[in-house]
Amino acid sequence: MSCRVLILVTLTAACSAEMSSESVRDRAAERDENVAGSGPVGSRMQAEQVCDRGQQSCYCPDGTRTGLQLCGADGQLQPCNCYSEAAASSDTSEQQSESAPAGADEVMQVCAELQDMPGCDARSYESDELPSSLLFVLDRSGSMACNPPPIQSVEECNMMPGAKDPAQPSRWDITVEALKETFASLEGANAAAGLELFSVDNACGVHSTPNVTVSPISKPQLDTLASALDAFDPRGGTPLVGATVLAYAHLHQEIMAEGNRYVVLITDGEESCGFGGDSGDEADLADARRHLLEVEVMKAREANIRTFVIGAPGSEGARGFLSELAHRGGTARRPDCVHDDPESAVGDCHYDLTAEDDFAAVLRDALGEISGQALGCEFATPDGRSSRINVQYRGGGDAPSCLAFDDRACDGGADGWQFAKTADGEDDLSRVVLCGPACERIKEDPTVAVDVILGCQVLE
Repeated sequence: MSCRVLILVTLTAACSAEMSSESVRDRAAERDENVAGSGPVGSRMQAEQVCDRGQQSCYCPDGTRTGLQLCGADGQLQPCNCYSEAAASSDTSEQQSESAPAGADEVMQVCAELQDMPGCDARSYESDELPSSLLFVLDRSGSMACNPPPIQSVEECNMMPGAKDPAQPSRWDITVEALKETFASLEGANAAAGLELFSVDNACGVHSTPNVTVSPISKPQLDTLASALDAFDPRGGTPLVGATVLAYAHLHQEIMAEGNRYVVLITDGEESCGFGGDSGDEADLADARRHLLEVEVMKAREANIRTFVIGAPGSEGARGFLSELAHRGGTARRPDCVHDDPESAVGDCHYDLTAEDDFAAVLRDALGEISGQALGCEFATPDGRSSRINVQYRGGGDAPSCLAFDDRACDGGADGWQFAKTADGEDDLSRVVLCGPACERIKEDPTVAVDVILGCQVLE
């Protein structure tokens, strides 16, 4: 779904070279300053110009679009000047044609709860719903050639990677088909997607450029994604850390990765390469995992890159690590999910599919949930600084309806709006999120407009 979003502002009148895991640490260190210095997306948005030079119509305290406002030389909208009936009647027709804003006869109201609220001077501009950019990072290690349980147990696979029953689909076959379906479901949405496979050398190699760069979903992009998936089969180790680090770097640097940005990691195992490429060096493997959790994922969050994690059968031993990665990556499935012990085999903040009998079905469901969250109901606020916000929706000629502020978890019963969160859990004043039935109402009708209103008392 692609929405046009009308945002009302009311102010109180007062390199593509192949890399081995050995070089991941060096590359990560080289880009630390650039990534860390980028700042949150909200802070970049605050500095952007929000209007075009000239004048335009704006909303007055009675909820009608009968005022006039100017866009200043600094690209910021000036206060709305509203005309009283007496002043308007004293103007000549010629004066009206020169000063009345275009479209002033078009009445567009704020919701009833806000129309009589004192001290609001409204002005407006338009914005798009925030787009989503997703980079899918897929494990193609040798164990992905095994059949999923119950056909083949994880223990059997670990002893001899390969399909126990070649006539039945492997973990890889199932994942490829599920991803193709997911990519196709994104067509027509306000989304872009790309694909990164690991390893790239049938050992521990990772690549600085994804197999398919992040681009808007279209028929050619779908064909490219499908061809990339069909071109590979499962082989090699599991350089999970290196692949994820470079996925963050690509999303951070890629000009096409607009709006909300996500890494979607799918793996059936544990990190096996580390910094040195030795699967037996436990200290090095632990150091690599720690670097991802304590440094890279936090920098990614500061750059508005969130991390979804799917643990396929075979990832049982990495539950604690994968759960912590999802939690720190901003996509914990529940507020009370188990994490904080990355070295354990306990944790459920990620999509843990290891205990399911029907891997194909639960993987499709997980990817569907992830796509829904990634495409879900986020809208930019006008200046990224005000916490005095209200949100309304309108469509089909109906009067606008205000949504209530609801700070419960979006997946925990919330029905209304709330602020998005920064990496440290604080409100991100640059974005609002619609949750629960409120979001579903917007998704069901692409003609619905969402208005974000600043400067009035918050309706709860």
